[in-house]
Amino acid sequence: MFKSFVRSLATNANTQVFKLQEPPKYVLGSLRSFPSLEPKEFVALPNDFLNLPTRRDILWSAVVYEEDKAKIETTQVFTKGDAIYSHKKLRPQKGSGKARVGDANSPHRYNPIKAHVITAPHDWSTELPNKIYNKAMATALSEQYKDGKLYIVGNNESSELNESDSSIIDFKYGYPETIKQFKNQHHLKNLNLLFITDIERSNLTKAIEGDKVKALTKENVEVRDILKANRVYIELPALQWFIGKYL
Repeated sequence: MFKSFVRSLATNANTQVFKLQEPPKYVLGSLRSFPSLEPKEFVALPNDFLNLPTRRDILWSAVVYEEDKAKIETTQVFTKGDAIYSHKKLRPQKGSGKARVGDANSPHRYNPIKAHVITAPHDWSTELPNKIYNKAMATALSEQYKDGKLYIVGNNESSELNESDSSIIDFKYGYPETIKQFKNQHHLKNLNLLFITDIERSNLTKAIEGDKVKALTKENVEVRDILKANRVYIELPALQWFIGKYL
């Protein structure tokens, strides 16, 4: 009887089709109005862009790549060929009772002349595959999203906005007091804020002058900018541009 029971289980197992559950393809992002940050609706975003695991090695490689590209050597360093001093010997070849020496342009002497230096201008930039940099950008945004520090500003025209709100990141007046009120309203004092806009916003640029806030258009954003920020506010068209370029 036991053998027949085992045989029936094996038969049923062969006839059944087991389907593995597929991982989700999208994550939900909350669309908010600005500057109140009131949530209006949800938008579906690719899971492969905003839900990536933490890869410190990729992030480190991208930051080093950006730092090297931004480094510019402008220091003027003198070499022996510049001959800033006279070529005359400092003492006679013989008769002084001391060792022979050359002129004052020798890098062994106490002077600003160096023997082996990198002269300006020098290109410090290094190479990094686009695939690695794209993954780093998506990973940085994923970190902000998973920590609840990524705020998406936009509107799908299906919800109404308050009179004081907008579907873009911009201030109506552009006075410095406006950004201070924004910080006080959302308890953001002494935090690094990053505003990512689809195009340049003149009022936003005026409002953040002299404040610990950074506003960049989508083309000028780097991985290190996202990692340094305590809060990231990005417009929906700019985020969609990121997905199209870096995914």
